[in-house]
Amino acid sequence: MSDTTGQIVFGIIFAIGVIIIVKLTTRRLHHELHARDVMKGHRWCVTGMFPRPSFCNICEKLIMVCDGVFCDSCGVCANSPECIEAADKTLPCKVITTKARTHKHHWIRGNLPLNAVCEMCKRECGTDPMLCDWWCCWCHRSSHDACVKNITEVCDLGKLREYIVPPNCIRLKLSRMRKNLLFKEVLKPESTNWSPVIVIGNRKSGSSEADSVLSSFRNVLNPAQVRDLADYPAEEALEWCRLLPADVTCRVVVAGGDGTVAWIFNAIHNMKLKKDPLVAILPLGTGNDLSRVLGYGEGHSRYVDVVQYLQELASAVPTKLDRWKVHFVPNRKLGIRMPAREYFMNNYLSVGVDALVTLNFDWARQSPFYIFSNRLINKMIYFTFGTKDVFEHECKDLDQKLELYMDDQKVELPNLEAVVVLNIASWGAGVRPWTLGTGGANAPKQDFHDGLLEVFCLVSSFHIAQLQLGLSEPIRLGQCSSLKLCLKGTAPMQIDGEPWEQHPGTIMLSHHHQASVLLRE
Repeated sequence: MSDTTGQIVFGIIFAIGVIIIVKLTTRRLHHELHARDVMKGHRWCVTGMFPRPSFCNICEKLIMVCDGVFCDSCGVCANSPECIEAADKTLPCKVITTKARTHKHHWIRGNLPLNAVCEMCKRECGTDPMLCDWWCCWCHRSSHDACVKNITEVCDLGKLREYIVPPNCIRLKLSRMRKNLLFKEVLKPESTNWSPVIVIGNRKSGSSEADSVLSSFRNVLNPAQVRDLADYPAEEALEWCRLLPADVTCRVVVAGGDGTVAWIFNAIHNMKLKKDPLVAILPLGTGNDLSRVLGYGEGHSRYVDVVQYLQELASAVPTKLDRWKVHFVPNRKLGIRMPAREYFMNNYLSVGVDALVTLNFDWARQSPFYIFSNRLINKMIYFTFGTKDVFEHECKDLDQKLELYMDDQKVELPNLEAVVVLNIASWGAGVRPWTLGTGGANAPKQDFHDGLLEVFCLVSSFHIAQLQLGLSEPIRLGQCSSLKLCLKGTAPMQIDGEPWEQHPGTIMLSHHHQASVLLRE
């Protein structure tokens, strides 16, 4: 082979390698957004128990409690396998996309909401004990059988129109294998103040309340706007932020606990979006400390009123949330340096007894014998583990294992069982430790976007119980913009409620970036 031929072959191989690297990089940063094919039928869910008597949309019989199913997108009901099959064939589901220029009502017969009022005659409708009258699964307006023909066919999407992506603004394409529908582009509708909401949750996490909540959102929004992390990765759900026009502000509602919120923050940061979405929270977990600080409350049940939630979201204001990089450098083992690790912290980090209680609860929750999913029972179990350590003191003399540096200055530690580093005001499922007690009035101001951390100590698990009841205050060490912990022995540790056993090493915290969030006063 001549030198010229060898150079050509090398050049071709190099070019192919560059193309492969670019493809892999692009694939990592860009994800295909899948769309459900509604032509294949409805999205059926088992009812368990209807809130009111309901009737099958096919045979029109009263649905028994244990036999009913409903489509969580359009609201069609059925009570037998035969009726389900017939409904899939004859009753169209709520469409994700359409080529029509105007959006029309999608009328569903019967099973109207409670206290429904006819759009034309303004009288109550849907009250007869049978399948009667109509309601639109987009704007949720109702009408009598005799009045529906007099209503204009154009649907304005109702009072939630600023949150909804109209079907005539979505363009889909077939994947190369012609098996899946994918999003191609999203156009901007003519409505003013349009700022669509993308709802993200995980039906398999926590107390499994997200499944019902996501179904409720599908009923009031375009079903394509609701994404389940149990089916698709967070990055795919966030592809909405790339598809929307550049001048449109996207709002992301995270239905879940602090762990799910952290998952979404990490995905947004990794995707390197040109314009970050504004993140709101619908709290479903147990602790929900970030949700409390941002004004969304301590938690919702599966029966949350999503319409009211979205309406209240209109008054939320954009703000920033500090996010901190946590860098772990393990000590050498047998002369071998273990690889370093990095995490991000949104709420708080702790080493010691409070992390131990969280770790014990986490082990209990992962046990195959754990059958509880109620938030109150979870708190009772958590309290039991805290009470247990009052007598055992597993983290006694933790100060002998730790060296603490705040802004590169070594801090002398008192006798303690935990060190807690705060980014937000709430800790331990609603406790505001920084402002507790007589010292709280003189403590430096705390803010979640000031680039500062608050550091305090705990002397025991009984001290934690006192803080929960407001009967004590923490040992405040001060504020800092960077922090280093040198751990000389194994100790329990947690970041934002995710616990583990941490082996000896160096833990460094530094400010990394700020996330865009919605603050509800």
